[in-house]
Amino acid sequence: MAIRILFLFIFISVFGYAQNDTLRFADRAGVVGELKMLKNGVVTIETDYSDSDFEIEWLKVFEISTDRVYRCIISNGERYYGSISGGKKNGITITDKLRGTIIVKLEDIVYFEHIDEGGFIDVLTINLDFGYSYTKTSNLNQLNGSMQAIYNTNVWGFNINANTVQSSQTDVTPTKRITANAGVKLFLKRSIYGGLDAEYFSNNEQNLDLRSNYKIVIGNYFLRTNRQYLNSNIGLSYTFENYADTLEDRQGIEGNFTVEYNIFNMNDLDFYTSITLYPSLSELGRLRTVIKSNIKYDLPRDFYIKLGLDYNYDTKPVEGAIPDDFVFTAGIGWELK
Repeated sequence: MAIRILFLFIFISVFGYAQNDTLRFADRAGVVGELKMLKNGVVTIETDYSDSDFEIEWLKVFEISTDRVYRCIISNGERYYGSISGGKKNGITITDKLRGTIIVKLEDIVYFEHIDEGGFIDVLTINLDFGYSYTKTSNLNQLNGSMQAIYNTNVWGFNINANTVQSSQTDVTPTKRITANAGVKLFLKRSIYGGLDAEYFSNNEQNLDLRSNYKIVIGNYFLRTNRQYLNSNIGLSYTFENYADTLEDRQGIEGNFTVEYNIFNMNDLDFYTSITLYPSLSELGRLRTVIKSNIKYDLPRDFYIKLGLDYNYDTKPVEGAIPDDFVFTAGIGWELK
């Protein structure tokens, strides 16, 4: 990151271009190009004189000027759709097409993305990553992969996630673990949202052919800055579990409570963790826990390295099944943004 900014300062010190978008810094150096987005504390701008986009820490920007339309989110959760201009000295002016003009501090803008008349591809983000490991001493092969797609507008959004881990080893039964979920969010007042989610989980080590979980939640972003966010939601869910062999299937109503925390922009490092509790309302004393964590390190050209941990625990597993299970993954991925 530091190398890119140093190159940027040396290469561009004056503005002689006819393009719309301009970023300036405290020493009056700057860059002109196509301002694409601000995400996780990093602003991305495309220029004619570089094969790859420049990525700059947002808090190091002193002034911004653009005539194009952006979808913006500020730290209190308010969402706007319009042009942005201004700087640290007098504030950033957001000219919303429907809500008029507001002025906010530069550091209070936590997200923006250029929208070409609301085109679908302009608000779609896709992440793909894969990993493979081999241990010679035990002849253990492990293959893992994941996919994530996120689409957001100022009113609603959806996301799709899928993860799979498969392993094989000499004289040991192969294991297969699949998780997938799809959800829709409706953005309400400020940082509050409502959501519908469908989650699916399969794990032959727990004799579980398929667990289907359908839930409704309401949540809030308690903290959202250019460095981190803290989000929590609570709701109800209906769960159906289909087990292998002759084990009895289970179904019932559960509560659900989730807390997730993400800290980013730490010299290209990103850390994410979430904890979800499912207390059963149909089976007294049963509590399921799901913990997910990952560390991502950004590489050039939108590639990244990711390490992940996924842990599941059940206080009342079916007879013959283990109560907990975890998987550790490592892989390299690419992000379409």
